[in-house]
Amino acid sequence: MGKSVAANAGIRMSFKTKVMLLSLCLLIVPLLLFSYYSYGTLKASIVQEQRESISSESAVLRDFVQENFQWVLSESIVPLLSIRKTNEEQLFIVKKGINQAITFNDNNLIDIAESYILGAANSERIQTFICKVSNPNEGLFLSSEVRELLNAKLGTLTRKTLGELIYERDFELNKYYHYYFVQGNKHYLGSLTRLNSSYVIVLFHDISNIRADYDANALERAFAVDLVGTISAINRVDPESTNIYVFTEDRKTIIRKLAYKLPDTLTDEYLEKAKKDEVWEGYLDKMNYAYIFYFKQTGWFFVYTINFSNSISALNDSMTLIWVISVLLAVCCVFLCSKIMGKPLSALSQIAKTAGYIERANLTNKDEIEKISGMLQFDSKDEIGNLAETLKEMSSSVSDKAIELLSANAQKRQLEGELNAAKEIQMGILPESLDLREFSPLKISAMQFAAKEVGGDLYDAISFDEDRVALVIGDVSDKGVPAALFMAMTVILIRECISLKMPVERIALELNKNLCQHNPNMMFVTLFVGILNKKSRELSYVNCGHCLPYIIKNGKVEAIKGLSGPAIGVAPEFEYRSFSVSVPSESNLFFYTDGVSEAQNSAQELYGENRIVEFLENVNEMDPAKICSRMMNELVLYRNKAPQSDDITILGVKI
Repeated sequence: MGKSVAANAGIRMSFKTKVMLLSLCLLIVPLLLFSYYSYGTLKASIVQEQRESISSESAVLRDFVQENFQWVLSESIVPLLSIRKTNEEQLFIVKKGINQAITFNDNNLIDIAESYILGAANSERIQTFICKVSNPNEGLFLSSEVRELLNAKLGTLTRKTLGELIYERDFELNKYYHYYFVQGNKHYLGSLTRLNSSYVIVLFHDISNIRADYDANALERAFAVDLVGTISAINRVDPESTNIYVFTEDRKTIIRKLAYKLPDTLTDEYLEKAKKDEVWEGYLDKMNYAYIFYFKQTGWFFVYTINFSNSISALNDSMTLIWVISVLLAVCCVFLCSKIMGKPLSALSQIAKTAGYIERANLTNKDEIEKISGMLQFDSKDEIGNLAETLKEMSSSVSDKAIELLSANAQKRQLEGELNAAKEIQMGILPESLDLREFSPLKISAMQFAAKEVGGDLYDAISFDEDRVALVIGDVSDKGVPAALFMAMTVILIRECISLKMPVERIALELNKNLCQHNPNMMFVTLFVGILNKKSRELSYVNCGHCLPYIIKNGKVEAIKGLSGPAIGVAPEFEYRSFSVSVPSESNLFFYTDGVSEAQNSAQELYGENRIVEFLENVNEMDPAKICSRMMNELVLYRNKAPQSDDITILGVKI
């Protein structure tokens, strides 16, 4: 008996051991995977952050270097300020003299004044001339050498010429503009001001003597002294990782950190790329990233490097500590869980197997449901027993619902098939395209959105004869399939009447007569039928209870008034009256159904005719397709999250 107890105890311990090992694996493996993923993510994040940091800091450093160089350069050419002031005073005198001559309205006197004033303003170092803004080569030049100044380059770093600057720049009146120009070996301070709306006065002051006195090497020395303090301060921020090194093309050091040596992987290949493109950024090796830019004004390379070794090493130490602590905690948790959960594991295992079987079982088969109930027979009255009972009831309930769902899906698929067929038939009745050569020179476009799968709105454009086009739009009183059928019958009757060349009042009469005779559900359709003469632009029409169309011309919107009678299908034998209106050229006709004016927002407020008129006032002389599209977008924005309550149809015509 003692051996039997020991054997049973051994079996229980073996089971617990298996549970502990399994639980440990389930905890450790995801933990290791998560740690590995986190390590990679953190490493990539650190590297990316430091790369972005060095890129942004290098861009700032580059801007600082350029601005600093300009500042040092400006300090060396202070005399240009007095030349600039003198140029403005001379331009003021020339402009005033020429404008006074222009007021006498004597061309000979103007020519004499221009020649005298410009001649007096010119000297050995100063050249003054007048250019036409639209064509700088036209103007007043005292010599062909002066005209050649139009080809002077703007600065040393651009290919833009003075002539291109005058043509492209919009100079303001009573303002002075100053630029640095180079032509050959000569350097100029160019000053410009607008004479009037058509001409610009240009004054070129030769400053080559100032440039000759300027020592480029002295400028570089001053520039280096000015930079060394700032760059040294940046190098001290993170002395172990980031470094800024400045040297010449022959690798002569300008600025560097003490005891710092450039990585051996920084080869001439990277320097040539930076020199070619002015900037190069990338990895020198796995642990060194560099941002190199070439400053052509001095011929210096600025190398900003960062080493990831320290950051990666610190991350490795942190992750190792986290792994050790996590594994210890996982082992403790597994041991405690195995103690607590040892007894119910078997029951849970059976329930889990049953749940897996349910997932694969055909729940519409009653034999399968009985088999599942047999697998969930437990005497336990605790949570495990409750779970088994709940799973059993759920299986039976899901079986009933699955049977109902299969039946409902079959009915739904049949209904969807019928509705899709009805929609295809309805769309086949309406015109596929209104962009037809026979409508030329008219431009016609339409858009329609049904509130359900099929709707009761209709539109059409039909060639009546060589000079006339019939325009039709209508709205059946109901929605869905009944409205679609009534709409189809209406369209067929309209096309038959138009093919017989009936006038509009006769078309309304015949439609009303036929629809009243075959209308057991007392449905009706509001309708507008118009015949537009393309040459005379006269529109003869009947409006049978439909929304008033609009004529749009030069930002003004005018309603096409005149009600011929009630909706078609309401009053048998009603005699409809026709109207006519002359449509202006270069105007738009806008037709719509009440789905536009009665569109509602979330507060159930109608869009209304006033908003339609306001919208049309802002779309003058636009393409009808664009008008329809913008109107639809306007309605979508107005409804916001509110559902579409009615069919929407829009028809636009450009005269």
